[in-house]
Amino acid sequence: MMRVELNTLVGRPIEDVFGRLTDLSDYSRWMPKLGIFVRCAQTSEGPVGIGTTYYDRGRMGTFRGEIVEFHAPTRVAFRESLRWLGVNVMEARPAYELVPTQTGTEVHHTAEGQLFGIFRLMEPVVAWVARGERKRTVEALKRSLEQER
Repeated sequence: MMRVELNTLVGRPIEDVFGRLTDLSDYSRWMPKLGIFVRCAQTSEGPVGIGTTYYDRGRMGTFRGEIVEFHAPTRVAFRESLRWLGVNVMEARPAYELVPTQTGTEVHHTAEGQLFGIFRLMEPVVAWVARGERKRTVEALKRSLEQER
């Protein structure tokens, strides 16, 4: 099991941060293309909430996911899986806990992941990549919101 924990302060109201995190089809506008991220979009109909499905295309493949927790505007959690040729490769569970502050929003980001079968041998490399990608995501979230002031 891999786990990443990051904290940052975003100088914007909690509703803005939560809105950015839950607007799945907008990720391509603010996420950096330097890492493994390529594109993300909602695949289910209707408003975003528990059960909303999406895809997250990256350089490793396409994760298929869903929102598993949705408590506006304080918490959102996702569960997504990557399959190659019909074989489970990895499951990831990123989550965001948001706390309003006098100067903006404290963002507590956790991400857990698990590799399956023979792919577990790649865990040290995947954990290193995941830490870098999660850090880029949180930094991009902060930058994108604070540049809109």
